[in-house]
Amino acid sequence: MKETKHISLRLTAEEYYAFDTICQEKGYSKTGKIREFIRRLIKEELESALISDQEWKSVEEGIQEIERGEYITFEQLKRDVESASVADNKNIPYGKKKHPRTAKRG
Repeated sequence: MKETKHISLRLTAEEYYAFDTICQEKGYSKTGKIREFIRRLIKEELESALISDQEWKSVEEGIQEIERGEYITFEQLKRDVESASVADNKNIPYGKKKHPRTAKRG
């Protein structure tokens, strides 16, 4: 299961009702629209930072891998490193392959 973080958001009553009305009329999920906004903001801000096209491509690829469930948690990585020496694990490709403990179940 993907690790998620939660955000609490406070809006004025007017902002909430306007947002809720738009989402209802357009058939949008409020959570989905907020998530879409945040992702667009991140992309726009990262592009304005000093990041090369190749670095941005790597970031996008990483986001796609996470969305496909191809990741391990930091806690899992720490356990893996603790269970063997770092030198023995230096060639493990964590980024591109599904980790056996987090692979999506079909």
